[in-house]
Amino acid sequence: MGWKFAWRNRTPLDGSELQRFRKFAFAKTRPGLTLLTFSMPLLFAVGWARDLAVLGPSARWTLLIRLSLVIALLIVAWLMRSAGSGRRIEVFGILYAFVFGIAIATTSAIEPQRLSLTHVVVMLLIIILLPFAQTRFSAAGVIVAIALPMFGLLWLLDASPGLWVAYLLFFVAGCVVGLTQRAAQMAAAAEIFVHRQRLLERLHHDSLTGTINRDGWQAHAQRMHRAHMHSGDPLSVVFFDLDHFKAVNDEHGHASGDALLQEVSRVMRASLRKHDLLARIGGEEFVALLPDLDAEAAIRVAERIRKAVAAIESPQSVTISAGVTQARPGEELKTVTDRADSALLAAKRRGRDRVERA
Repeated sequence: MGWKFAWRNRTPLDGSELQRFRKFAFAKTRPGLTLLTFSMPLLFAVGWARDLAVLGPSARWTLLIRLSLVIALLIVAWLMRSAGSGRRIEVFGILYAFVFGIAIATTSAIEPQRLSLTHVVVMLLIIILLPFAQTRFSAAGVIVAIALPMFGLLWLLDASPGLWVAYLLFFVAGCVVGLTQRAAQMAAAAEIFVHRQRLLERLHHDSLTGTINRDGWQAHAQRMHRAHMHSGDPLSVVFFDLDHFKAVNDEHGHASGDALLQEVSRVMRASLRKHDLLARIGGEEFVALLPDLDAEAAIRVAERIRKAVAAIESPQSVTISAGVTQARPGEELKTVTDRADSALLAAKRRGRDRVERA
């Protein structure tokens, strides 16, 4: 649980942050996980040299067993590599641990006298795989997946009580070390993630109004636009520009202008939904991305904001102009925003304090 908190200030990660953190942590560990899952099966192929030295000519049939195990592990490793992130890769990861456990149990069954050494291999396998488990589900799954084949083999071979005790002790030791290492790695990743999020927040937010800035708009709007183009849901963009804002600065000072911008952004946020995106992209220019709204609904939102801005009490009356457009299928975000900007220019040319659609 500790890694669910910012490492220094213990700030809890909420649901969406937790999902982003898991994706971040997975992206950091994926190259190592891929290398590990594709290289570890080779140990079984190399192990045939020992079979040949110990078993002699009868080792020929163990080669087929080992090659079958290697192929099975490589197939599961490929499935993991192709699964992306989320629950699917967790399931394939547990399957990989299970197949690896079967492989160890099978090669141990070929030479039962090796059982006195296999518990060390099992412990090392747990220590190696557990740190890559991103969730409790996958960690528990890996532990069970390794335990079933090995303890099943001990039961089938009617192993001595001493061997059972040795396996249990080494298995528990592997779990303790693996889980401790996992917790440390996740905590370190959480600290990096939190610092990264804070840095991005500073880079993407406008310190004056509290809205996101141009860089933040580019990052967030592109992501939202791609999601809605994929789903086919409507998406609208509204450009806003305060009318005659320069006169406020010239006649009442920049402090009054800053205060007005803060009040305008507050009024705009109050008129938008939580999941709408609002950005300040210039001195007195704002842009809003409205998911799930067509152009008609976006015009109503823009009109509501226009009236709310006109009602702001300030040393000088202030109005706002807006340009609205709806994204078309297959259209790039820049094309949409350029069209909304053209609608805003039309509103300016036609007298300001109005909403135009393109």
